[in-house]
Amino acid sequence: MNIINNNLKINYIDKPYPIWIIDDFLNKDIIEKILSEWPKSEDARWHKGHEYIDGKLNILEQKMRGISKLEAMPSYIAKVMEYFHSQEFSNILGSLINIDNLICDKSMRWSGLRVMLPNSYQLIHSDARTNPETGLRKELTCLLYLNEFYSKNRDEGCLEIWNDEMTERTHEIEPILNRMTIFINSDTSFHGVPIVKSERRAITFSILKDGSKTERSKALFVKRPQDPEEIKTEGIKRSQISDKK
Repeated sequence: MNIINNNLKINYIDKPYPIWIIDDFLNKDIIEKILSEWPKSEDARWHKGHEYIDGKLNILEQKMRGISKLEAMPSYIAKVMEYFHSQEFSNILGSLINIDNLICDKSMRWSGLRVMLPNSYQLIHSDARTNPETGLRKELTCLLYLNEFYSKNRDEGCLEIWNDEMTERTHEIEPILNRMTIFINSDTSFHGVPIVKSERRAITFSILKDGSKTERSKALFVKRPQDPEEIKTEGIKRSQISDKK
């Protein structure tokens, strides 16, 4: 499936952890097809994620929507998603960012279409480290942004990158149309989207690798200096939820 633009623009951030920002990632006609099929925010296929946990309002993330199952996705987007989860694509991406032995995530554990509604948020966290279905390490998080006419001043919605000590925001990555953001996962790859003013669209998926890792299959939310202590407490509790058998 020939969908990747031949004239990629890759920017690399090495600290606090490796991040690749690739603009004009997909060919223009592919992006146009995806946008034409993108479900409206009121579409019944969107699930509401974790608005409540154990009957209590989830203070870690709100107003997030997702479609995770291929059969619920529009037909062309589903084909693109299947390709993103192929070994062929994982090999191509590995060549682009110079990482060997990547393994596609056939389980699609953390994948799907994502929308953040106006006034939504996802606080700072590090992603799950172990795929419970395969036992492999979650090596890369990939985020393809689909926001036409994006304006930071009007829309916000930047992906915030924080240092290991959670004392400083080091980068803000704007979610502009056809930008692929890829980052290495570790226990301290802290990131999040705390401020969203307009509908924010993205496709997300993971790529795996064999190797040592923390046996954590859930995200770990952490507090910023300005956040109440409750964020840290709830974040630890959320990270320890067992996977359903």
